[in-house]
Amino acid sequence: MTTVGDIYEALDALAPFDTAESWDNVGLLAGSRRTEVTTVVTALDITSAVAAFAAGEGAQLIVSHHPVIFSPLKRLEAGSAPWKLAEAGIAAICAHTNLDSAAGGVNDLLADRLNLSLTTVAGDGLCRIGELPESMAPERFAAYVQERLGCRARFAAGPRPVRVIGICGGAGGDYLAPLWERYRLDGLLTGELKHHEWIELAASGATVVEAGHYHTEVLAAEGLAAYLSVRFPNLRFLAAKETSPYRTL
Repeated sequence: MTTVGDIYEALDALAPFDTAESWDNVGLLAGSRRTEVTTVVTALDITSAVAAFAAGEGAQLIVSHHPVIFSPLKRLEAGSAPWKLAEAGIAAICAHTNLDSAAGGVNDLLADRLNLSLTTVAGDGLCRIGELPESMAPERFAAYVQERLGCRARFAAGPRPVRVIGICGGAGGDYLAPLWERYRLDGLLTGELKHHEWIELAASGATVVEAGHYHTEVLAAEGLAAYLSVRFPNLRFLAAKETSPYRTL
């Protein structure tokens, strides 16, 4: 018999929960470690739709990247994701910032999707540095990111071709300036940037691509399913069919 606790221990081996940022909320956020598991759904976000999908598939557990409970709940509304988890008796394990920095985690999955070579971990322990398959003009680099991630990207073009890049999935804007200053990079990629970060990086001469929080991290769903299916071949793993919560005209 495989339990929620067994899945938790396997995830802790991949991305130790005690390495998460202090402000984060990770681990078993709903349900019991003792619950028997036969079907697991993996997802970027545990939305109401994902919870309904899991219930329809007879899943006992959802493993997600983003926490289903982040800020303290002031009310439990009918139809909300936490409500649907409790209603269906589905447990939830969330691996967030611990999975961002883990070997084989979100940023390594992003590097793989971009076909980066010679990938190394930056000094911050989170970002990754690697080489593109070929040198590209800034505009071509932005187009390449769009092709590989299936997104619409925004970018600021620097003065030189791009080959060696630093990446950080999700909201990684505050990591990019230190990365640019410390390493000999040609370009940077993250999911989202604040306005002042665009100004600072553009002034420094960096080529920067913003590909969207969703598109730089949704890789986690398939990555988690692949990792866990090797360790629990007797279980059924399904990556939720998610869509971006926003569209670009």
